[in-house]
Amino acid sequence: MYQYQAEIVKVVDGDTYEIDIDLGLSVWVRGERIRLYGVNTPEVYGVKHDSEEYLAGKAASDFVKSIMKKGTLAIVETLKDSKGKYGRYLAVMYVQIAPEVLDGYSNIRSIGDYYCINDLLIAKELAEPYFL
Repeated sequence: MYQYQAEIVKVVDGDTYEIDIDLGLSVWVRGERIRLYGVNTPEVYGVKHDSEEYLAGKAASDFVKSIMKKGTLAIVETLKDSKGKYGRYLAVMYVQIAPEVLDGYSNIRSIGDYYCINDLLIAKELAEPYFL
């Protein structure tokens, strides 16, 4: 598993993000799309806007957008060449999260004061576990 520092560029939906990745030695990969590994949020694209799936997907996306703004720093863990069927890297992502957001959730992995968004989405029932 590889670990990188990253910066959020855009939240695409609840489980897909565009990020800039710091590879070290002043080398960056800009605008890389990643998908959370082991997590599936309901869709917001290609579904009717009054459907339950859309509303659930929008709730997941809105939650993520509330804690991951453009410029938010993150730690990203990924396997080399671990891309999903749409060519996005599959990753476990850690971000700094306000303590009140974490209240009542004790099984969230962390690296220092960065908490795993993959785990939090599942714990808050905004996503389901998903493994290919």
